[in-house]
Amino acid sequence: MNKTDSRTILIVDDEPDVRFVLKVALQKQGFLTEEATNGLEALEKIAALIPDAVLLDIMMPKMDGISVNQKLKENPKTRDIPVVIITGKGQMKELLDLRQDFKVVAYLEKPFPISVLVDKLKEILAV
Repeated sequence: MNKTDSRTILIVDDEPDVRFVLKVALQKQGFLTEEATNGLEALEKIAALIPDAVLLDIMMPKMDGISVNQKLKENPKTRDIPVVIITGKGQMKELLDLRQDFKVVAYLEKPFPISVLVDKLKEILAV
């Protein structure tokens, strides 16, 4: 059994293609995956699942990733869930300026090599 087999990663992105690619790649590495298409759905799934980590897009309908992360960090049950920001080109500089207040473990700018994401998740989750 792979150490990643029991680790659940919630993929939060409004782009179906992005979710699909990430899901397939992470499942190939042995991770369990769940998906959310917007910030509100993400909060519902996080409350129900308490995933081991969250991959969180910033620009999404209904609630953006910044607001989702803020709500996670305010809740004692979810504040310690590692959040990896996955964001489009051009948004990284602004996010890096917020990093201290944002309390995320990593930022990845799309497109990024899947191997970088997998390595980061394994490091974060100590698997």
